[in-house]
Amino acid sequence: MIYQVEPDIDKIDQNYINSYMQSGGWITEGKVTKEFEKAVAETVNRKFAIGVPNGTIAIYLALLANSIEKGSLVAVPNITMVATINAIIWAGATPVLIDTDERLCMSLEHLQKIKNLDCIVYVPLNGRTSNGKEIFEYAKKEKIVLIEDSAHALGSNYKNTACGSLGNASVLSFTPHKIITTGQGGMVLTDNKRVYEKVMDLKTFNRSKDKSDIHKGFGLNFKITDLQSTLGLSQLSKLDKYIEHKKKLFFTYSNYQNQNYRFINFNSYETPWFMDIVFKSKKIRNEVHSLLRKINIETRFAYPPLSSQKMFKNLRKTNLSNSENIANNILWMPSSNNLSISSVKLIMREISNLLK
Repeated sequence: MIYQVEPDIDKIDQNYINSYMQSGGWITEGKVTKEFEKAVAETVNRKFAIGVPNGTIAIYLALLANSIEKGSLVAVPNITMVATINAIIWAGATPVLIDTDERLCMSLEHLQKIKNLDCIVYVPLNGRTSNGKEIFEYAKKEKIVLIEDSAHALGSNYKNTACGSLGNASVLSFTPHKIITTGQGGMVLTDNKRVYEKVMDLKTFNRSKDKSDIHKGFGLNFKITDLQSTLGLSQLSKLDKYIEHKKKLFFTYSNYQNQNYRFINFNSYETPWFMDIVFKSKKIRNEVHSLLRKINIETRFAYPPLSSQKMFKNLRKTNLSNSENIANNILWMPSSNNLSISSVKLIMREISNLLK
């Protein structure tokens, strides 16, 4: 079976975990988590990093720490994982759907048509950074809070700037299908000490500094564990290897050409996470998906536009024609860190045979 994506847990990871378990650590959040946070912050050039249970919670905390709450108007791309918009709603804010460009990232042109925004959540989808720097500059000029949802983009860059380093805060996710994993897990990153302290308060019951049961205000328990962070440190040590392999996978995929499909390109400074093949029609996409499934090759439909989801039908929005037209024609191809080049060639031969 060739999975669309699966975690790569090897002997290096097992040795890290075994060593930690033999150390007598308390397993819950402690010094190893601090090491992991510091290592990730250094990787993306941020001053502060805070580990949390998952990326959804990371977005939620990043919003609250930047005073995005009830009454706030927040721009979100029409193609993104539902966690992005749900975190906005969870924070009490009001989402506005923004159309995407041809590379599936938020369109600056459409974004600029929405007035009185309090926040923009920018998503470098699948590792493509597109016009993220331009949107960052626009947000800065207009004094709009920018949250960078880089769940897909650790190891990718805006040319010379790392994903995870833009805006008032950025977030990462470490679920099993991300480029590095901690099983479940996420992280909030910022250069602002006030934002850092607010996130820390919100994730640790807002305890007073002496860690007693005296609380300064509202707070919850959103800790990550040292056991997860141990795996995270091991995985992070292999990030460069994973980036190199992901780029080789995409290069191999993109060498195949056919009048019935195209690949959405990646620039040399971007790291492919999922690799998107866009078919001429939804019918062709579905046929290819079904054929590959019959021979134990798993693919995945792209995220449906948020505007197509019943619960988001009545949200304020820009013209969404690009995102609504392209999303239904996309398959996400197998792209695991341990996927072989020979497997990619096999997959593409099967697709070529079908489309003859």
